[in-house]
Amino acid sequence: MRNYNIISPSIGGMLSDDFLYFEGVNRPSEIFLIKDEEVISNENIEILERYFNDIYNLFLRKISVFVSLDNINDEESIKLQALLQEMIRIKKMMINSSELK
Repeated sequence: MRNYNIISPSIGGMLSDDFLYFEGVNRPSEIFLIKDEEVISNENIEILERYFNDIYNLFLRKISVFVSLDNINDEESIKLQALLQEMIRIKKMMINSSELK
């Protein structure tokens, strides 16, 4: 059963909350509210930074396993792409919020 969705080539692809939680990363519920804000507060930027750090660490763990695999399957590739897209999306939110201030 696949718990993720990739929309190519845009960076809008996202992992489902269940998948991220299963991997040990819990998407804060504030993320959904933050992305609707035009100007993101400093408190919300801290939430985004912590979430980005969690996603980044998960990505590093998964890519280190990925490079050691003898057989590369599509599922593992798609998971890595989804994680990378999620990191890009969060980083873009942080950068856009700092430019608006």
